Amino acid sequence: MKIAVCVVAVGLDGSATAAGLYAEAMAMRGHHVTLLAASPRRLATAALAPSVSYHCIGQRTWESKAKHIRRMIAFFQTEKFDAAFLSTGMPIPHFQPVLRELPDATALVPVILGDRDHVYDPAVQSVSLWNAALTISPRLQNTLAARLPDRPVRMFTHGIHLPQKNAVAARTPHTTPLRLLYVGRLFGRKNVHMLPKIVHACTRHGLPVELTICGYGLDRPALEQQIRSSGVGHLVRFLEIPQQADLYRELRAHHVSLFTSTIGEGLGLVLLEAQANGCVPVATRIDGVTDYAIAENETGLLAQDGDAESFADQIAALADTSRWQRMSAAAIKRTHATFTMDAMSRDFEDLLQALARGEYPLPTPRSHSTMPRAQFDAWARIPKILLPAASLVERIRRRMRSSSQR
Repeated sequence: MKIAVCVVAVGLDGSATAAGLYAEAMAMRGHHVTLLAASPRRLATAALAPSVSYHCIGQRTWESKAKHIRRMIAFFQTEKFDAAFLSTGMPIPHFQPVLRELPDATALVPVILGDRDHVYDPAVQSVSLWNAALTISPRLQNTLAARLPDRPVRMFTHGIHLPQKNAVAARTPHTTPLRLLYVGRLFGRKNVHMLPKIVHACTRHGLPVELTICGYGLDRPALEQQIRSSGVGHLVRFLEIPQQADLYRELRAHHVSLFTSTIGEGLGLVLLEAQANGCVPVATRIDGVTDYAIAENETGLLAQDGDAESFADQIAALADTSRWQRMSAAAIKRTHATFTMDAMSRDFEDLLQALARGEYPLPTPRSHSTMPRAQFDAWARIPKILLPAASLVERIRRRMRSSSQR
């Protein structure tokens, strides 16, 4: 089959990484897969499997919004994809008007990646245009199914690239101090202000720890200041999010992976990556998410939302060498048996065959959809590069008009 996987951009963030994995999983089954990105990134194709093609469908410098949308519509009508998977972690610019114009022969599958309204809403608003929806955890499946009880909502096994077994066998053994690792974006809903509180709670209870924070984001300056003021700066270091091979080495060099997010998470790929490398996760309890990615008390531990003391208690439990060793080994075993690229590939293949058999027909032809066609005002016809200048001219005109009316 000829398949498109649509994403905002190819990069190191979760939704982009996931889209690349989905494309690779379907290519493993012999399908012709193209990753369509709406925004170019330097070395974008370096992150892709050789079996996956890459094409940027983003707006060009001298292209207006209207021309961009028309070009995307023409691209899909020409390429005649059998199926298009739409990542809804972030909205693809100008893509919503294109959905209505997709050929009926192209099966559309939104993939829900997060537990937030702005992730669910595109699928809900375009419900008449897609064939089946995919989710990555029980919480997302149950939530979307409750909002759209008459539409097919499936869940698939999310796979990751597994590290080599000999590399995992050589990982850092249990030592003191315990080496903690946080990997992820440093902003809002990731709840990273918890990190220095967790370290402080550990030291207050006499538990020797060191923390590595591996990430970037708007909250980093405030987090650095909070770390300094809390008196744990000597126990914390920062790293940028590395390429996967480097990330896996960091996971194998640390004992505990901290996951402090409280809302909005769909699965938490880092939880799977940590366990695959024998780094035992301590995560916020999020029903249908972290208790799915983690087998509690077997491969990882769950802490109470926003409670540094609860996190410290779970970390203290892992100070016991034999318990950490058991959980680390169990985490490796479960992840390598369950969350594999092969398992994800089988789930995608099952869906693709069901689509080919016509099991998930459109509720109505897309040409009959009640969703309005794209409407282009004057601003939509201005080339992208000229929009800042046009906006400035408009502001000046408004000020002059306002001044003349006084």
